[in-house]
Amino acid sequence: MAEAYVQFDEAFCTGCTKCVRACPTKAIRIRNERAVLFPDLCIGCGACIRVCPEGAVSSTISYQRLEPTGKVSVAVVSPILYAQFPGVMPCDVLIALNRIGFDHAIDLSYYLEMFQFATEEFILRNRETNEAPWPLISPICPVISRLIALRHPNLLDHILPLKRPAAMAAEEVRQRISERDGVAESDVVLYHLTPCPSKLISDRANFLDDLSEMDLALGINDIYPKLVEAVEAVRDMDLSLFPYQNLSFVPNARGPMWGMSGGEIAGMNTDRVLAVSGLKECISYIEKIEMGLFQDMEYIEFRSCREGCLGGPLTAVDKYEARSTVQKLIKMFGLGRRLHRQKLRRLYDRGWFFSKARPTDMKEKYAIKEPPLTIEQMQQIEQILAQTAANDCGACGAPDCQTFAEDVVRGSASLTDCYRIALDRRGS
Repeated sequence: MAEAYVQFDEAFCTGCTKCVRACPTKAIRIRNERAVLFPDLCIGCGACIRVCPEGAVSSTISYQRLEPTGKVSVAVVSPILYAQFPGVMPCDVLIALNRIGFDHAIDLSYYLEMFQFATEEFILRNRETNEAPWPLISPICPVISRLIALRHPNLLDHILPLKRPAAMAAEEVRQRISERDGVAESDVVLYHLTPCPSKLISDRANFLDDLSEMDLALGINDIYPKLVEAVEAVRDMDLSLFPYQNLSFVPNARGPMWGMSGGEIAGMNTDRVLAVSGLKECISYIEKIEMGLFQDMEYIEFRSCREGCLGGPLTAVDKYEARSTVQKLIKMFGLGRRLHRQKLRRLYDRGWFFSKARPTDMKEKYAIKEPPLTIEQMQQIEQILAQTAANDCGACGAPDCQTFAEDVVRGSASLTDCYRIALDRRGS
């Protein structure tokens, strides 16, 4: 069984079915008045976390807390973290991370710029070679990549086959800190601070090799209360006391901007780009791509969360307040590029930006493990649907009547779980 991205607390679950209805991949059922997760179908979108009125659903990474280990701890910071602190300079947030126990805090802004360069270079060369089909799909949101692998595997070759910025950072950070601090690379522990429950560290959770170099993930909301206190203390410190030697940050708003919908494609050297955010919208556009639409587009940025990663399930502040904070950072720091293009091109030509795996390799990890339905089972499903009246009420604990009927023929549900069928049998 696959490792789960979310977990349910039976003590709080009331079996209300809201999570069942919200799940885009039909990974949740209600059994004995409690939610049950099918991990093989879960893509880590966090929709169930958002809609649960009782707080019974949480991310499994929320419990991977920072503990003293005797090793060098490194925070690899999602730029969304800065948007959680209105009026606070990004460098202050990084210093505050040092104060709550991290030995180093690494900003990803340079790596985001490197990724954008590599994307532009791939698009430019693909115009000549047509090796990859149009439109190319951003690999940044792992939820979207897993959704495609699970439900639309024929679109996997549309996903850009580049390392994501966190992977680029991880490869360098571990080696350089090992050399600088005089410790073994195995003693450098990388923590990915993330707004997303899909960043669980496991073989199946990894998209390509993005998280293979990370050791643990921490939800932003999990460290936020402790970090708020540290940020306030840092703001009161004198400038000369700042421990810059433990930071990797140069002021620029390109990183925080990536948290906004459209932030990834902003400033790209092509006009044929789109930005789509929100899970329902993303699903709709992915289905349109599967139908052959948008071939005139070169690149589509998908984000499963509304307003982009600023609306991630593991953020700590309102997404619109966070967006306002980012807009102020953009005004303050600007979006100018800082890295030498020719040097980046040499890295590209050496293949440094490319993942060791291909997006199509995800097909096996996310292949549906259940055997295909037989003709007889499909006939049984039609018979069951005729009895349910197909009104998709959800009282049976399945998201819809079609799924309920499939569960029955596969043996994981009973016909009498449907109240309509149960009433008809009592009446007869």
